[in-house]
Amino acid sequence: MGSIKRGVRNTFRNTIRTVAVVTILAVAIALSISMLIARGAVSAKIASVRDSTGTTITVSPKGFFGFQGGGSPLSASTVTSLLSLPHVAALQETLNQELSSANTSLIAATPTGQLGQQFGGGAFTRPIRVVGTNSPGTALVGGAFGGGTEKIVTGTSFSSTSDADVAILGTNLASANQLVVGSTFTAWSTNVTVIGIYSAGSTFADNNVVMPLTTVQRLSNQAGEITGATVTVDTLSHVAATTTLISQKLGSAADVTSTAQATQSSLAPLDSVQTISTYTLVGAVVGAGIILLLSMLMIVRERRREIGVLKAIGASTGSIIRQFIAESTTFTVLGSVVGVGVGVLLSSPIASALVSASGGSSPGGGFVRRGGGFPGGFAGGGNGFTPPGGVPTGPFRFGGFGRTLTQLHTSVGWGTLSAAFAIAILVAVVGASVAVASVVRVRPAEVLRSE
Repeated sequence: MGSIKRGVRNTFRNTIRTVAVVTILAVAIALSISMLIARGAVSAKIASVRDSTGTTITVSPKGFFGFQGGGSPLSASTVTSLLSLPHVAALQETLNQELSSANTSLIAATPTGQLGQQFGGGAFTRPIRVVGTNSPGTALVGGAFGGGTEKIVTGTSFSSTSDADVAILGTNLASANQLVVGSTFTAWSTNVTVIGIYSAGSTFADNNVVMPLTTVQRLSNQAGEITGATVTVDTLSHVAATTTLISQKLGSAADVTSTAQATQSSLAPLDSVQTISTYTLVGAVVGAGIILLLSMLMIVRERRREIGVLKAIGASTGSIIRQFIAESTTFTVLGSVVGVGVGVLLSSPIASALVSASGGSSPGGGFVRRGGGFPGGFAGGGNGFTPPGGVPTGPFRFGGFGRTLTQLHTSVGWGTLSAAFAIAILVAVVGASVAVASVVRVRPAEVLRSE
């Protein structure tokens, strides 16, 4: 115990040296801590994105796309059988229809406008878009619409297996037609009851009707048919193989695409940041170890005479080693206290700077194609798609995914701090032991005679 106390007191024998060593160690430890936290945040973000994004596969009729293209509806029974494939976790099926003014009492909430006239080839009465789905709540993911998943504002939704003549309406469409929960409207000469009003965060998405898939199939005389499906795979690593299996199963009747490649490309900047932070972390730890080793070598060599005297009066080699380990550990603890505080404060700015420097701040690309989109297959949450001519601008720009990648939230737990402190103490012990071993074996008589 006496040797340990002596070692702690020796730390403060030379104030200037103590401040210099602690400052240098604090810088190295701060860099190590910030890199450790940044790496943890990036790893967590990568894992989160891999689990929630890029695991979807889009299935749509061959040539069915946007306002152009053709194709024939897919067989619902064939698509449903995809659930039996390995690694398929969920299946969302969709049948998109348009109701003209002759087939419904509803009127569109938004005027045609100049853009609508261009698409329609002149002034026309905008049809009402109907989405039949077996996945209420995720049928209208924002994406190209600029909104989010539909959220019930009033009323309730329907079950995935419902066959009732019910619907949920977007807030804009319900307001334009003065409809509330319990109201009815006609569609395909049938009275349909409004059971809920939803909001999806965009004018386009809130101008739609969402109904049970089997109901739309029955009313539109398209029993057993769908115009799109989204297959969710359990993990990103299985997407490619599952895409191949689906393509083989459906053959030439369908277009099958996945988000895996787009997700991997989007994650590339984060992968680079993870690699950079790992190398920097290792370099900072090695640097701190070298700084401590060189400092202790200098201190030990300055005290050769003191070591000789201690050994001459009977001090054991172990007690001398413990003394210098205590001194080295004190340096490390002081540097850690300062370094941890600085490192935690700097971790978030450093992580953000690394992501920006690696190109992670670029927004994700444009239209999002999905079998569950508006007639032709546009919708949110599916495959990234950039139309010819580049990334779309204006209300159709889709930068949400890119922004999500840059929204890193650094945090540090006691486990991380404990591990970092343990590594620092280990480096201190090793550095002091190596340094004192170079002198402690010298005989007292030789040390005193040379001094």
